[in-house]
Amino acid sequence: MNTLYEKFITLFMLLMITSCGFHLRGMTEISFKTISLEGKELSFTKNLKKTLASNKVAVILPTENPELRIELLSEESEKRILSLSGQGLVREFEIFYRVRYRIKTIDSETWSQENIIETRRDFSFSDSNLIGKEEEERQLNESMRNEAITNLFNQIQLSNK
Repeated sequence: MNTLYEKFITLFMLLMITSCGFHLRGMTEISFKTISLEGKELSFTKNLKKTLASNKVAVILPTENPELRIELLSEESEKRILSLSGQGLVREFEIFYRVRYRIKTIDSETWSQENIIETRRDFSFSDSNLIGKEEEERQLNESMRNEAITNLFNQIQLSNK
């Protein structure tokens, strides 16, 4: 009797999951198939190329007439003190990551105006856990670069529609 009941519950749960509309997110619909990355080689360029390749966008040379051209102008990281303790020691930092770029579609004769993607994170700091906090800062910087890739990808997708 228990096995029949367990089978019924399992079947019911499967029905509930499939009927709620749950499905894995598929690939994003892209309106361009070729792109060229020009300008400076930034710290996230390699990961950007992987993201483009996984979405079936070929990175080609500018001389091969890509549908979209991106000129990566600059990137910068900044770290500011956010708060101090009563003894004058740093308690929190704020870190920024900015990327400047511009776009040119196959139809346009001129480059777009300069665009900026900026990400920001706050994190607490402790001298007693220096190695751990340095690793946390490194992971936050990596996270901000990945967020910048996602934002750039979304913006170039919108600009080419």
